[in-house]
Amino acid sequence: MIQKMSKIQIIGSRRIMEEVIEFLHSMSMLHVDIIPEDMKEDISYHIIPLQKDEIVIKDRAEKIIKKLKDLLLLLYQPSAPQVSRERRFIVTDIVSERILSDYNILEAKLRDLHKRRSELTERLSLLERYERILKGLAPLISKLSGFKNIESTGLIIDKDKSGVIPLMEVEISRITEGGYQIFKRELDEKSIGVILTYQKDYDEGVRGLLSEEGISEIKLPTDYAGLPFFDALKEMVRKKEEIPKEITDIEAELNRLSDEWYWKIEELIDVLKDLIDEFKTLDYCTGTKYCFFIFGWVPKSYLPKLSSAIKERFDDRVVIRELEIMEEEIERVPVSIKNPKLVKPFEIFMRVLPPPRYDSIDPTPFLAIFFPVFFGLILGDMGHGIIILIIVGLLWRKYKERAVVQDLLKVFFLCSIYSIIFGFLFGEFFGELGERFGIHPIVLNRGKAIKGFLILAIGIGVGHVLLGFIISLINSIRWHKGREIIGTLSSIAMLFTLFLLIATLSGYLPKGFLNVGIILTIIFFPIILLSEGIIGAIELIKSIGNILSYARIMALGVASVMMTLVANRLGEMSGNIVLGIIVASIIHALNITIGIFSPAIQSLRLHYVEFFSKFYKPGGRKYAPFKKTREGVRLWRRL
Repeated sequence: MIQKMSKIQIIGSRRIMEEVIEFLHSMSMLHVDIIPEDMKEDISYHIIPLQKDEIVIKDRAEKIIKKLKDLLLLLYQPSAPQVSRERRFIVTDIVSERILSDYNILEAKLRDLHKRRSELTERLSLLERYERILKGLAPLISKLSGFKNIESTGLIIDKDKSGVIPLMEVEISRITEGGYQIFKRELDEKSIGVILTYQKDYDEGVRGLLSEEGISEIKLPTDYAGLPFFDALKEMVRKKEEIPKEITDIEAELNRLSDEWYWKIEELIDVLKDLIDEFKTLDYCTGTKYCFFIFGWVPKSYLPKLSSAIKERFDDRVVIRELEIMEEEIERVPVSIKNPKLVKPFEIFMRVLPPPRYDSIDPTPFLAIFFPVFFGLILGDMGHGIIILIIVGLLWRKYKERAVVQDLLKVFFLCSIYSIIFGFLFGEFFGELGERFGIHPIVLNRGKAIKGFLILAIGIGVGHVLLGFIISLINSIRWHKGREIIGTLSSIAMLFTLFLLIATLSGYLPKGFLNVGIILTIIFFPIILLSEGIIGAIELIKSIGNILSYARIMALGVASVMMTLVANRLGEMSGNIVLGIIVASIIHALNITIGIFSPAIQSLRLHYVEFFSKFYKPGGRKYAPFKKTREGVRLWRRL
């Protein structure tokens, strides 16, 4: 529900302005706003500028926040959050050059640790890529470990190109005059590892041959490029064993620093944000030489508490004036929505829409009433409702800390209850299986009484759309909007008239009502045109379409019944009880999955498009109180 708001002005001595701002910040009630133009005419106001030292502090706070946010990216978030407690920060301390210097040192240390870890991780990844080659060539390396004054080259050759080895060997024999050795070993199913040894005098000629033939030589990492091939491989094996321990040590240091600094930094960011917010609030403050003025909005229910708190803290040095809300500023009034505990979970569906205007209606309570009913009408099966109820119960504990998921689960809990209720009224327990347990339709059989179900759905549509018009009418009366009152009353009368004409022409009413309908049309249709223009006539026709749209309740409900019937029939036709249960269970599971999403989507559509369009006015400003980011923290602003 949209809370009634109070438009207020706070007046006080310039000497205590900062103290009042800090107090309002801690109270978290006032939506601070720009002073209206009509109020500026009452007295000579001027914007209160920031002092030079305040500008310096604000700029430095913004600079430190940027630094701290960069630091948070370099730290891990510890699993256990820091326990909040009452703390006081001195502004000049938390924005000092010293604290900035301390965090510069911490940042340099963290960046160095991350750089070292990154380098070690990259080096380890590189060595792991060589691991397959090292393991494959290890026996060859051990054979050649005693050779002196020779050059060694490692090669990798694809198996499907292994015919190049004999040709290569002929050329190398020619270049080295027979002074070479070649060792081959299968590395895997696709490649062969080759180690070629020869006297150093022939190195240039051999490498030139390999380059000309495009043979893939094992390129050692740059760290090992100056070492002989065998020595490099041995060093790589040793390093591969040492690097993980170095990475572990760095991780431990990062964890230690994170435990020590993460929550401190996060708290300081929040404190500095609050400090900047207080400076920004001065942009909304006006004043004279001796006093200041703060204009804003507060929910009317909060006003007594705010007034008494200010009175207790500042006595007569600060005064609150409640001002009249002018008609032309209705659209500017911030909107604060507060719903009962049972209704609140349904606010999740309103977040996709822009906030309502202050002179509109919060539709959440109506959504809480009708959404589960429509869901239950469409699903309408005791068995399916019980399954959804079980799923909700299983997910409840798992997502206990996630507020959004909890709200959804509360909604679907109610939906499952309504599904069970309507399933009982329709005599459905996994379709017609309920008949075997003595469950029979009480209201109607959805699989057979399709016409009756359609009439029920359209009847619900008539009632729901008319309720939307009635809500609009009541709201127009509340805000004294004469033209809207006449237009809405005429629309309601015309809807009744149209249904009267349809019922008469269809033979449900005596033909004498035809003349009554024509007379009412002649009376009310021009009124709609005069009060709302051609748009009113279009909206009237649209309302008929809105009502007919509720036939989707019947269509989806019957589709669910038919799918359940198919599941049961296929299960019976399988000829094997186990196979039959499996087949029926799979189709029922699919039907339940569809039965969770489809009724929810269509129920929301009926509300968003057919129902809300009759009274919902979007475009409101959300109530955003001047609120501290972190509770229990005080800023000592003695400059």
